[in-house]
Amino acid sequence: MNYSRTIPAILSATIALSSIALIPLTSPQIALALTADKVKTVAQQITVRIQGTKGGSGVILEKQGSTYYILTNWHVVDKAGDYEVVTPDGKAHSVYYSLVRRVPGMDLAVVPFSSPQSYPLAQLANSSATKGNKAYVAGWPISGGSLRQPIFIATEGQLTGRQTPWNGYTLVYNNLVRAGMSGGPVLDDAGRVVAINGIVRLEENSDKIVAAGIEINTFMKWRSTISLPVVPQSPTAGNPKTPGNNAPRTPASALAFAATNTLKGPSEVVSSLALASAYFTTGNSNGTISVWNFPGGQLKTTLQGHTEAVNALAASADGKVLASGSDDKTVKIWNLETGAVVRTLSGHSNAVSSVAVSPDGQFVASGSWDKTIKIWNPKTGELLRTLTGHSGLVNAVAISPDNKTLASGSKDGSIRLWNLASGQAIRTISGKNLSVLSLAFTPDGKSLAAGNSNGTIGLWNAGNGQLIRRLSGHTDGVWSVAFSRDGTTLVTGSWDKSVRLWDVRSGDLRGNLSGHAGYVSAVAISSDGKTIVSAGWLGEIKIWKRS
Repeated sequence: MNYSRTIPAILSATIALSSIALIPLTSPQIALALTADKVKTVAQQITVRIQGTKGGSGVILEKQGSTYYILTNWHVVDKAGDYEVVTPDGKAHSVYYSLVRRVPGMDLAVVPFSSPQSYPLAQLANSSATKGNKAYVAGWPISGGSLRQPIFIATEGQLTGRQTPWNGYTLVYNNLVRAGMSGGPVLDDAGRVVAINGIVRLEENSDKIVAAGIEINTFMKWRSTISLPVVPQSPTAGNPKTPGNNAPRTPASALAFAATNTLKGPSEVVSSLALASAYFTTGNSNGTISVWNFPGGQLKTTLQGHTEAVNALAASADGKVLASGSDDKTVKIWNLETGAVVRTLSGHSNAVSSVAVSPDGQFVASGSWDKTIKIWNPKTGELLRTLTGHSGLVNAVAISPDNKTLASGSKDGSIRLWNLASGQAIRTISGKNLSVLSLAFTPDGKSLAAGNSNGTIGLWNAGNGQLIRRLSGHTDGVWSVAFSRDGTTLVTGSWDKSVRLWDVRSGDLRGNLSGHAGYVSAVAISSDGKTIVSAGWLGEIKIWKRS
């Protein structure tokens, strides 16, 4: 999406960096107040998400040629590593960490990135506002529930005064702020940035949250004295997002799928799905499970039993055993003919984020935020064993087609392989500290696909733990992976709102299915490889047919 530049620019793109002229900050007395909704719209157009080694929010401040400059908190990027700026259109832009500039004496940094797109720039105002004036704070905190998705919010409050400067923080307001909003803008009622949000503390002997910002005047005094670097444009400069450098190529044998039906789930987020021959099920953030006819998509029934969001679903090969995992810390086994809960498996001390059913239906595995994997007998409800070893929450579990091996993927960046029958650890695969979000075995059990938080997919040899190849093309986390029955095609779903199809042997991209308005969190492909189901945010479920 190309944004029209509806917000006045601070800099002229034709002025050399060595002689940048700053437009004076506007006076708060002459601007007309906007409605709260309009201020929040402005905030959403100029507020970005910064993700990487650390992360938070930021403001689109300036532009020089194709280089944009984001103003954020230093503590958002103070740990060296790989970072991306995610703009309001959902595009992820790589950052050269060596070009990040810290503002001396303040908890501020300027983060540059390059893009040919046109994005609005923030309009700034003197922050000489007085106590009682309206204030809006915007940013990208992490949502609740085990999906832990970033969401945009803008909260309304009032300026409550000024404090003695600490690390640049002077402006105090009573807006509700949350983790992840550090570096986001503080706007006045005319939609102009007056400060950068960054510090939250609790007053002594009070439950009241106090937020503080660094006034934009303070930053501009420093900004007027320095020049900022330009992002290199050469494809050989090492920018992994430069077109042609790391972009997946689509071969002549591309697979063509078209969306034939779009369904609306009963909740804001559809976080999981399981596909059988005559039906598919979706797990919903309101705690229900929807059962749909396949491939028609008619709602068959709704299963109720969980008290919180359903994060994971898995079915046995014959479709007779359905397991679900929930934020309510339980796993439930369902009879799909009657819609009844056969049994509830309790034992996890935190949200259940993933489940897997062995093809023979004899075992159910569950992964949890409590960093453990539990193996259950679904017929008796007996907890057979608890597997420990991950140092972070467990996002994904998968069981091999021969019922012998269990794989688990974690936020700690590792994939662990276990003997399903004994629980003995087989090996640990390191993913270079990339949070592993999803797992699937190939139909022959020889390889394992792992979707990662940076948008890549690792294809691993399950026998020796060696990397076969890494698939790159998604621009956000890959939350779901599924193989076709013949093992030639891998389907992936991502937060970048797309579904992609890959040739397993060559690693080539064979198709890119776009059309989701929200994040894609679950995908599945039919046994004949001719139908794909995808689901995600905004309650959206799509059925795609091969054309």
